[in-house]
Amino acid sequence: EQGQVINEVARNCYNVAASKGWHENDANKTDLQLVETFVANCHAEVSELWEAARGGKLHKPCDKADKMEELGITPLTCLQEELADIVIRVFDFSASIGVNIASAIDRKSSFNATRPHRHGGKLA
Repeated sequence: EQGQVINEVARNCYNVAASKGWHENDANKTDLQLVETFVANCHAEVSELWEAARGGKLHKPCDKADKMEELGITPLTCLQEELADIVIRVFDFSASIGVNIASAIDRKSSFNATRPHRHGGKLA
């Protein structure tokens, strides 16, 4: 099922991050501190995407492309890398705090389907 796959990917994102030491002190942090770190890191990834767009680099190889190629990984563009980083941050965080992200996505998408066109007239 799609939801199981999404949650498995989220757990994998968490496991990779944890294996690199990124969750070592989570048990000593409050929910607020965990959210603060997540938001700051997510903001950084969104800002990196914006900077790539501003610099006309969205479709150019990312700064890790050469290393990826050496490892036999198909290199990413800046757009691909930053979008992946944003999703990885969301999946890692959701798994780290026990949120069933697949269920949350499904329920929020179902709600969004009931909303009016442009949510009642929003411009952007």
